[in-house]
Parts: sequence; C-alpha cells; structure tokens
Amino acid sequence: MIFTGNLDPENLKKSKKRFYTAGAIMTFIGFISLIMPLLASFAIETLVGFLLLSVGFGNAISAYRAFKEKETPWQEIFMALISFAAAFIFLLNPLAGIMTLSFLLSLYFLIDGVVKLVEYFRLRALGGSLWVLISGLLGILLAFMMWKNFFTGAVLIGTILGIDLIFGGISLIMLGRGCSEAEKRR
Repeated sequence: MIFTGNLDPENLKKSKKRFYTAGAIMTFIGFISLIMPLLASFAIETLVGFLLLSVGFGNAISAYRAFKEKETPWQEIFMALISFAAAFIFLLNPLAGIMTLSFLLSLYFLIDGVVKLVEYFRLRALGGSLWVLISGLLGILLAFMMWKNFFTGAVLIGTILGIDLIFGGISLIMLGRGCSEAEKRR
C-alpha cells in the first residue's frame, strides 16, 4: 500500500493524491489488459525475457570484473548462466515462458491477496477500506483460478492481470476518497 504515516491532515492530503494517481493508472492499464489479454500476456512474457537477459549480462560483467581482480566469482557465473538460460527460454519459446509466468503470477496474486487482507485490518478505520478487503479476496480467488486453469494461461495472464489491476486501482481510488472524507472531519 501507498499509505504512509498517521491519519493527520497533512498525511491524509499527501496519501489522497497518491491513492488517486496510482489508482487511476492501475485502472487504465487494467482496462487495456482486458481489451487485449493475449497481447498483454505476450508483452509481459517478452519483457520478463529481456529483463532476465539484462540480469544475465549484469552477472556476466560482474564475473568478468572479479576474474580481472583474481577472484573466483562462481556465484556470478552460475547466476549469469541461469539468467541467460531462462531468458532464452522466454524469448525463443514464448509458450513455455507464459506457462512459467502463469505459475509465478498465480503465486503473486496469492501473496498480494494475503497482504491486502492484512492491510485491510490495519486501514479498516478509513472509509473505502472495504475495497482493499475485496481486492485481497479477489487476488486469492484469482490465484486459485490460475492454478486450476493452468494450461489456458496464455490468455488468462492478461485477463487476470487486468482484473486485478482494475480492482486494485478502484480500491486505491476509494481509499483516496476515504482520505478526503477523513480530512474533512478533522
């Protein structure tokens, strides 16, 4: 969550702006992902492939520098090889990458959902915090849906990501509204 600090007027005002901005961006990206779920899935998979490639190059450069300093950088070499292998799997075999992402995304939704449930109990005094609870429960439900429909992950990644982003964005917008109401009461 973006909420920082106490419920004093200055923190409420700062947090309100952050909630509205982040919520609007998340909701917009969520709708784009829902409109084009397969494209969103492959875009995410390709982005992850290039990120893994970057990590591989970073570890390779680190290993090279360590060799120049007469050290034995076996961890960097191992991590570079693993990163390059994963990157090539993602970039050369996108379907395998999407299946991997499907599993990892379902794990993310589960963890994100649990964190939002915990956050709800911390913020339940604010108006609009019910949306954080709903968003958390939805995240957990989506995680189990992805595990159950693992082989339809190609389209499911974009769709579920879109749904989660929309509900997450709405929950932040509603918390921003709750901050506005709390600010008026003070």
